[in-house]
Amino acid sequence: MIVCPSCSTENEDLAVVCRSCKGYLQNRVVNLDLFTTVWGILESPRSTFRLVALSEHKNYALTLHALFGIAVMFTIFWYLRLGEVFGGLLETLIWGSLAGIAMGLLGAPLLALGYVLIARLLGGTASFRNSLALVAYASVPICLSLFTVFPVELVTFGMFLFTSNPSPAVLSPVSFYVLAGLDAMLMLWSIILLATATRTVSKLSFPKSLAHVIVLGGLYVGGLILLAPLFVQFFVLIA
Repeated sequence: MIVCPSCSTENEDLAVVCRSCKGYLQNRVVNLDLFTTVWGILESPRSTFRLVALSEHKNYALTLHALFGIAVMFTIFWYLRLGEVFGGLLETLIWGSLAGIAMGLLGAPLLALGYVLIARLLGGTASFRNSLALVAYASVPICLSLFTVFPVELVTFGMFLFTSNPSPAVLSPVSFYVLAGLDAMLMLWSIILLATATRTVSKLSFPKSLAHVIVLGGLYVGGLILLAPLFVQFFVLIA
């Protein structure tokens, strides 16, 4: 709680204006700068997540959700070997990117809603807008993998990254497991960041915050598994 220095009224931690006297309790944050915020997430996550929650405009949240969707979609392409459906690498990348953007933007409100419900079930607080932004900015390491690890995977394996004849693990085992390990580390980093964001904003202990993220992630992955046959049918239909 924040106590107003003017009227001594107790306010919520994220309140900018006192609910009683309308005086300012902390600095007003109107907009977020993408590169400054991303660097802050990597360097000082707790204070940066608080800044994200305080901001009036959650700039670039949907952009990050779109990038996250692309990263997840290419993981689905790899897992389901969907490269075998398309005629070449360029076609695979185009459809993967378009489908990923759509999935990221459509999935954003569902993730935010799930975040809010789980936080409240665990005794925390969460708003829809903050949840949408926190999930987006916590996915920064996964989004960065699109511009770091993924290009190396494409150069190393080409179209074989998305096929099973041969699979990338058979084609170059050392490279595959090193790159897969980097992807796993970036995913783990995002999980820790989201738990940190939850602890900072939702007033949950770190164990509860981690449990929150595991449940949310489990529901998300479970949903993708259920939708996997539909993904295959859709891409077979359009290819």
